[in-house]
Amino acid sequence: MADNDMPSASGIRLVGLLKFILPSLIGIFIFLTPITVDGRSTIVMGVIMDFVRAPFEPILAELLLSFIGATVLGAGYYLVRQPDWHNTRPLLFAMCDTTPFWFFMRLLGALIGLVVYFEIGPDLIWASETGGTVYSVIGPGLFFTVLIACLFLPFLTDFGFLEFTGTLLRKPFARLFTLPGRAAIDATSSLVAAASVGLLITLKQYEDGRYTAREAASVATNFSIVSLPFSLVIATTAKLDHMFFTWYLTVIGGCLVCASIMVRLKPLRTIADTYYAPVGKQIHEEREGEVSLFRWATVQAIARAQSAPRLLHLFKGGAQSALSTLFKLMGPALAIATITSILVFHSSFFDVLAWPIYRLLDFMGLPEAQSVAPGFIVGFLEQFTPAVIAASIDDERMRFILAGLSVSQLIYMSEIGVLILRSNLPLSFYDLCKIFALRTLILFPIFLVAGFALIG
Repeated sequence: MADNDMPSASGIRLVGLLKFILPSLIGIFIFLTPITVDGRSTIVMGVIMDFVRAPFEPILAELLLSFIGATVLGAGYYLVRQPDWHNTRPLLFAMCDTTPFWFFMRLLGALIGLVVYFEIGPDLIWASETGGTVYSVIGPGLFFTVLIACLFLPFLTDFGFLEFTGTLLRKPFARLFTLPGRAAIDATSSLVAAASVGLLITLKQYEDGRYTAREAASVATNFSIVSLPFSLVIATTAKLDHMFFTWYLTVIGGCLVCASIMVRLKPLRTIADTYYAPVGKQIHEEREGEVSLFRWATVQAIARAQSAPRLLHLFKGGAQSALSTLFKLMGPALAIATITSILVFHSSFFDVLAWPIYRLLDFMGLPEAQSVAPGFIVGFLEQFTPAVIAASIDDERMRFILAGLSVSQLIYMSEIGVLILRSNLPLSFYDLCKIFALRTLILFPIFLVAGFALIG
């Protein structure tokens, strides 16, 4: 929206105010309103997801396998024929455009899915603790979570809610995290959307000259982590859905504490405060003058709401976003999750790597230390697997800790790590390893104290 189209602080109109408030309330109701259903704490989105999923329960396996197969066929056709879909069919381009490596990962996801579905080949692939859980529990949960989230997220993201809350949070955000206040909007996006959504927003802001390298790296490695819809999947997988909001509030608190520390440590602290060279600095902070912060936040929200699409286009855009995301995500994510779970449950690979952690946990007298320890490091490769490990743990406090780490460690190479390494951010693989280790060291005592205090 052009500057001369923005409503003035002294001229807020009722129509614009309602266009901001009413859709935002719908978004708050769907994503941020706790409810209890059959004695289980959840959110309205969880109820919608269960409702949409119910008719497909008898054919979930076939649905998932067919969908992953379609992603392989689409990507294969695009790689071989190279059609001009970028200009003629942008949705197909977004769904099928890929590299040979990521095509291989889609294909691997489909092949593993066939092995799991027909229970052929080595049973360690389709066993209940490996491919069986990945394709019957994690896969459907991820599919319907992304689908429903993409359809309804515009009510939170397109009608001014992020601008309103982000503007109100600017000063405390800057003090706590040594970041510009406008980064609060990106952080809020990550809170309610998928982790990759917040990260992609941050990367684009950096490449558009709106963040310095230090600011972008700090936001990317600290705030694209606590997606509410994804957290619901993790909590359910780890058998913590009955205390979802208690656990989720602990996750938020832990991540905020961790971020306030991480931005003051190497490697983030020493990254240059320079803008992306090809574009330079393109951001100029607006002047609020004598306008109150609350009124200015309202003006910002109304300006965003006035540029929001009509309802039909909103749902159409949400459906396209869901298809694009699911085509890119499902096959590779489930393939990496299965391979990682095989390494966890049918090899000593992570047991060897996690031996020092096991000794520490055992020294502290924590239950099931040997089973829990691999979950501390396996999250570097894949974000789901710590929750899968947690599901096999009897002690609820340890499940609480592992599930918390799985959504808070952030640097998992199956998605976020690869996106960062392929971006223009000045972060190396070694930097990501250090950040992952530091986050784990900071977060573990937080979840440990919270788990034992809340569960006993």
